[in-house]
Amino acid sequence: MITVEGFNANDHFYLEAGETTREELTEPEASEPNSPQVLEVLQRLPVLVIALDLPRRIIVFWNQECESVTAYRSEEIVGNPGALQLLYPEPVYLARKLADLHETQSSLRNMEWTLTTRSGSKRRIAWSAIEGLKIGAASGISWWIGLDVTARSEADRRLRDRDKLLNSVFRHLPDMVYLKDGESRWLLTNPAARAVLGLTEQEAYGYTDLEIANRNHPASAGLRHSALAEEATWQSGRASHMQETADDGQGNVRSFDVVRVPTFGRRGQRLHLLVVRRDITDQRIAATKLELAGRVLEQSTDGIIITDEKNRIIMVNGAFSEITGYQAAEVLGRDPGMLASGQHGPEFFQALWKTLNEEGRWAGEIWNRRKNGEVYPQWMSLSALHQRAHGEITHYVASFSDLSSRKAAEEKIAYLSSQDLITGLPNRAQTALRSTLVLKHAQATREQVALIVIDVDNFKTLNDSLGHAAGDQLLREVGNRLSAAHNERTIVGRLSGDEFLVLVRNVQGTAEAAHMVNALTEAVGRTMTLADLPVNVSISAGIAMFPSDGEHFDALFGRADSALYAAKRNGRGTYQFANATMNEAALERLRIEAALRTAIESDTLRLEYQPLIHLPSGRIVGTEALCRWDHPERGSIPPGLFIPIAEDCGLIEALGGLVLRKAALQLRAWHDAGHPELMMSVNLSARQFQRGVVLKQVEDALAISGISPDRLELELTESVLLHDGEAVMAVLRRLKALGVKLSIDDFGTGYSSFAYLRRIKFDKIKIDQSFVRDLIDDPDNAAIVRGVISLALSLGLAVLAEGVETEEVAQRLRHLQCTYAQGYHFDRPLRPEVFAQRLQSLRPSGFTG
Repeated sequence: MITVEGFNANDHFYLEAGETTREELTEPEASEPNSPQVLEVLQRLPVLVIALDLPRRIIVFWNQECESVTAYRSEEIVGNPGALQLLYPEPVYLARKLADLHETQSSLRNMEWTLTTRSGSKRRIAWSAIEGLKIGAASGISWWIGLDVTARSEADRRLRDRDKLLNSVFRHLPDMVYLKDGESRWLLTNPAARAVLGLTEQEAYGYTDLEIANRNHPASAGLRHSALAEEATWQSGRASHMQETADDGQGNVRSFDVVRVPTFGRRGQRLHLLVVRRDITDQRIAATKLELAGRVLEQSTDGIIITDEKNRIIMVNGAFSEITGYQAAEVLGRDPGMLASGQHGPEFFQALWKTLNEEGRWAGEIWNRRKNGEVYPQWMSLSALHQRAHGEITHYVASFSDLSSRKAAEEKIAYLSSQDLITGLPNRAQTALRSTLVLKHAQATREQVALIVIDVDNFKTLNDSLGHAAGDQLLREVGNRLSAAHNERTIVGRLSGDEFLVLVRNVQGTAEAAHMVNALTEAVGRTMTLADLPVNVSISAGIAMFPSDGEHFDALFGRADSALYAAKRNGRGTYQFANATMNEAALERLRIEAALRTAIESDTLRLEYQPLIHLPSGRIVGTEALCRWDHPERGSIPPGLFIPIAEDCGLIEALGGLVLRKAALQLRAWHDAGHPELMMSVNLSARQFQRGVVLKQVEDALAISGISPDRLELELTESVLLHDGEAVMAVLRRLKALGVKLSIDDFGTGYSSFAYLRRIKFDKIKIDQSFVRDLIDDPDNAAIVRGVISLALSLGLAVLAEGVETEEVAQRLRHLQCTYAQGYHFDRPLRPEVFAQRLQSLRPSGFTG
């Protein structure tokens, strides 16, 4: 085994050999140049030089350029049996390369090997054996010189990759592509070009179009024409683009779009001609058909809209512009929804698209809007066009005709048969028909409906004294004032003479019906001018309620009419319910409403405070503000009675603001008295959110009291989130931005949903007392409570159990890790001064945990 340590800077070449001595390797022969001088030269050459003992696979010489390229020093490589494995770490690759050396007996030139440097990078080296070079007496050693050709190799690889890519693109182009030399001989074509002419590579390459045509090729006429066009392109010196027709050899005339691009040398000699031919026969046929279709569309008297698959308008005809008033440039690229009148709800369009998608077409009457804003009826037919191959929708086509004239005639006839000519209101028959439909709907939805019959007091006297013209004017004015209160819930009609009917659906009870009559009485009672005279009139009304007074129109009308005459007997200018009990209940409700309004305006309502207990410690950590009303004559009126009345009659806005202010000011007083950690919880009504006053009221309460927002907690029921959800969410987000706390009251009794728990970061969940009260005895309630607590804890929310009345329930809640509790077990609602006394103790009275 031979070990070589290399040639150092002092020109020493060391060799340790089992059979070959140092002197044998380094002693110069008579015919050789001095070995140390040769080695010195090889050491410093700017190319890689190695000496390889091929039989033993050992490198015995490693020059400086080798060290520079590989970063391996001579001491690491020379004589190292594993050096080749360092340089060529892939065994299969190294074995194949060494086998090549053995087969060629070291006579290869420019044999490229890829070696691995110390850093792991790859270098491509072109090795050549140095024949005739022999230094020393050692046998089996060959000398090699190497050049780093990595950059060239990478460039070659990129060039090969580019050629492969170009060939692949060229081969798969659907167009016919030809590359010709300066004499128009075929050099290269793609399969599409050869297939059209039915030629093989051997039949085409090296020939011109004329030479191929002279073989009596079926497309010889087209080839000769092409040769002439190519010569014209050469002579023009620039690219040409034209459309040509040619026989395909089977008797069919085809159309082609042809581009010819010539290239010239520096001296102007012809080099190459690139020809690209595209078969546009089908496109021209389609274009012709489309042109004919366009002419037909333009001559149509129906408006036509064509949209793409995304329902964007791509074409309209002249009739479209005549009917809608929009020119084509104004609608192209837009959605046909721009024409919508707003007369149809979402369910109409959902049904339309469902039919169109399932059956491929839809036809029906639809109302749209012209450019001038006029709403008009159309008869429209819609069709969906599908791609033949895959079935995807490519276009939608709508044709429509204007039904305005026909509708106008129909509506005039319908109006004369259903409307009152004097007031323009629905007549008796039409009012009865509409009312019947409302009552059928109310029966299905279990709504209450109020049927109100109204009579103008002393109308006969006014009519006789001022004349029939003034009487008609009075009826029109009364009709207008009654109609001013019209909305989607109301039907207003004239029955006969001075008698009118107002039907109100989805009323909440007799109180709302009474409010409606009062509002109508006030509206009609305003001064009007008749025959140049100021006149004040009053009305009387009879009210019947569905379903308690009857389930059909005739029955309700009869009872309301009887109630009307009863009202007139009682002095006119008033109203009467059909049922005496209902009438008394409505009056009682109005009395309570009036007294509540006075109590709010005079600030005679008061607040009591129920302690909120931290269950683990038993400490009072907050309080819930509860409104109380002590009526001077009726005594204490429960919140369950007066708060719903406040919500129904619109007093909840003022009441809610009053409670917020009082509670905030009281909390400020307790903070100043040395209890800054105390929280205040205030209930919010859904009606406060609907009226949009919550945010302003909270801001005012914080500003007046100066308390920290995070000490105020607002409780809202789940029903709040059902009314105008996005608007409510926006208010809640702004409240959170103020820093106040939010809790959900009576959780589990309403419309529990994880959706709003994700959308708004609530701070607390209150478990309704209906679940807490039977926690011990009812397994279902216990499961609900346990589930709510687990849910809240997993969401990082606090939990408050309300209605805790026994120590056993309190202990169970502690065991379930409930955070807070309130209830009679700890304390009833307390007046402010009593609550202040409770704050002096860490545990409230009655707490024994």
